[in-house]
Amino acid sequence: MDETRLEQLEQEVAQLKARLDRLEQQPVADTKVEPVSSVARPAVRPAFVKKQRTPVVKKARTRDEWENVLATVWLPRIGAIFAAIGAIFLFSYASMAGLISPAVRIGSGVIIGLLVMALGEFQYEKKRRELGVGLVATGTIVSLSALFAGMALYEFYPPLLAFLLEIVVLAIAYGLMLWMRSTALLILVSVTGFLLPFLQLSDEPNVFLFLLYEVLLFTAVCIAVLRLKSTKAYPVAAGIFFLALIFGSLTVNFETRPLMDEITLLCASLMAYLGTAYVGSRLPVTYNYPSWLAGGFVLLSLSVVDWSFVYGLAVLFALLAYVVANQTKDAWQNGVGHITLLFAISQLPVDTLSLGDQFRTVFYALVVVGLWFVERQQVPYQRFFGIAVYLMLMLYTIGNYEAYRLNGQSYAVSVLGLTLATAAFILLLVRTHGEAIWRKYWQVVLFFAAVGVFVTYTLIVMELPFYADLDQTDRSTTLSVAYILLSFVLVAIGRWRGTAAWRLSGLLLLSVSAVKLLLFDLSFLSLIQKAFVFIGFGIVAFVISRTYFKKRRS
Repeated sequence: MDETRLEQLEQEVAQLKARLDRLEQQPVADTKVEPVSSVARPAVRPAFVKKQRTPVVKKARTRDEWENVLATVWLPRIGAIFAAIGAIFLFSYASMAGLISPAVRIGSGVIIGLLVMALGEFQYEKKRRELGVGLVATGTIVSLSALFAGMALYEFYPPLLAFLLEIVVLAIAYGLMLWMRSTALLILVSVTGFLLPFLQLSDEPNVFLFLLYEVLLFTAVCIAVLRLKSTKAYPVAAGIFFLALIFGSLTVNFETRPLMDEITLLCASLMAYLGTAYVGSRLPVTYNYPSWLAGGFVLLSLSVVDWSFVYGLAVLFALLAYVVANQTKDAWQNGVGHITLLFAISQLPVDTLSLGDQFRTVFYALVVVGLWFVERQQVPYQRFFGIAVYLMLMLYTIGNYEAYRLNGQSYAVSVLGLTLATAAFILLLVRTHGEAIWRKYWQVVLFFAAVGVFVTYTLIVMELPFYADLDQTDRSTTLSVAYILLSFVLVAIGRWRGTAAWRLSGLLLLSVSAVKLLLFDLSFLSLIQKAFVFIGFGIVAFVISRTYFKKRRS
């Protein structure tokens, strides 16, 4: 039995050896299997992926939904406004009929307004949000109207006490607004607070108190805007504050005001600029328009105050605008700084028709050159902004030339400034004419450059030492000769550089010279002047034409 079992084991071992030999003779395949992970590999992300906004499709409201919105949202708001107006009419009727005394009228108005605000808070706690907001708005309007009437109409208390009492009422409304997180109430508080006319209905407007009130309220509203992230209430609050600045500017401008009122107006406008710049940088807004407008109100305040060193304050504000641009990453704030620099130049304390007045043109020209070639503090479309300023500089120089000529004074400094700006304009186009930014506007920009060269060259000729001693006929002849020479120079530069713009400008100027000769010079020049000018024009025309024939043969 044991021998049989042993033979079976030997046979199995022999079979296993034979099988092992066959496996070793076959090629071994790599059958290694990597472990499968349950985490999907991230897709390869390209270097730049353009974000595409998914269009938001608003679902149309049904008739029942519109009915519910009208009854629960808009009806309480409209009712609040009408109830406040009705309360004001009721107090007016009671006053005219002699039913209640002014003191009782004012006191009851304030108390009723506060009670209505408390009722609004109660309705909000009962989950009637819009009704509660409407009642709080009604109570705020009634209380503020009663307090204002006590100060402006009946003079029961001075403006300072009215200021403090209204601050208390607005503080209550402000707290309720934050608690209810209501944008509508925020807008209402802004409107009712900023439009309280301390300035209009009093015999002696208190500009200091009025603007202090507006600045405090504007600060509180800005804090609420940031907490509620209300992009709708932000421009409304800024716009109402701008109305307050307009009221203050008109009062300071048309009345003799103390120094404190001027300082208050300037500080209030600065607070408006800094506040709107900060709030706009913290809100999800694409363009911070209120901040740019606030910069304009700072310039308005600087133009209203009667200080001799306003130009220095304008330079400081320009530096502040550049700092704000760097801190808020809003390049448009640099534009506020650029405009402020131009305003500072206009406010230089120099006499008209003087050498210092002419240096304004040089300063304007330096600003224009900076707009084109200084890379720091760039603003979008800055080159086009520089071209617009250059055109205004050219018109400013032309407009002042006649006044200096009638007074027999030299205009050389202003012409030097315009020459500097024109040379910078030509250099800009020579360096950057191939860039994509000029493709759509190249013809228009080139036209402005040609006009600038023509005007600058004309003023240079007029400022030649012998030009003032010539009579009218000799001056016209001098200009005609100068235009013909300039056209020849432009065509020569175009041929040398291989640029069609220069050649076309020269040919255009030569055409203008021909029209001037035929329509103007031909009528009153002497025979020798006509012969000289017309022969010179013909020689230049033949020389230019000869260069084109030579180019065609080559």
